[in-house]
Amino acid sequence: MVDAQIQNHPVDCFFNEEAMPSVWCPGCGIGIAVGAFIQALKGSTLDPEMICVVSGFGCTGRIADYLNLRTHAVEDGYVFRRGAQLSDENPGLKVVVCSNNADLLMSGAEDFIEIRRHSPQLTVIHLNNLFFIVTEKGVIPTTPLVRMTDIDFAELPYNIPLMAKACGASLIARWTPFHAGWLRYSIMDALSRQGLSVIEVVSPCLLYHANERRIGDAVERMKFYNDHSIMDTNIPMEYLDIRYYRKIIVGKFLDRV
Repeated sequence: MVDAQIQNHPVDCFFNEEAMPSVWCPGCGIGIAVGAFIQALKGSTLDPEMICVVSGFGCTGRIADYLNLRTHAVEDGYVFRRGAQLSDENPGLKVVVCSNNADLLMSGAEDFIEIRRHSPQLTVIHLNNLFFIVTEKGVIPTTPLVRMTDIDFAELPYNIPLMAKACGASLIARWTPFHAGWLRYSIMDALSRQGLSVIEVVSPCLLYHANERRIGDAVERMKFYNDHSIMDTNIPMEYLDIRYYRKIIVGKFLDRV
């Protein structure tokens, strides 16, 4: 006879059930990245009580609401600075910053660059959703493709792995949601080491299909990642700008022990 009692999933303890279901679309890279993070945390030897997750704006900012961990939601555009401060103030705490392009670009990446002054024990999981919104006031800075300056000129996008290297990161990787297994192992690696680790997740927002009056299908999006990404760990980081190649180059680009 089948036991009628509902069994909890092994990772349920990491989630705030009262906040569920999430606002993320099926197949959204944010949910996949959070799942990879939880699996990495579950597979590590770290005490969950000593983990702090910091998140900022938009859909990615909701990560703090859904996790049953120590969390901070930052709404002033300085999510990296807050993460570095928490790391400095709590030496035994492992701080994980979950960011998106709004978090990175709202300050012009100044607070990301500033973290090198702190030498924090920080893991950054950056969701690069390639998303921007045009309003009457111009372009809202939520994408690496376009950011408006004070004089209304569009600036060039950031090469996130290269910028992470300049900031002294010891681990730098890039994956897509299709590479969730690789992403999990990169996060496990990041959680186990000292210093700054930066993992970029290239995950275009499913609302890119909004002009077709629909949200993108998860299966077709995974096929897109499979067809348009290639692993190359030997390419110089100067050439990792995603605008210039037909393929999204993924892999672990720096592993400085």
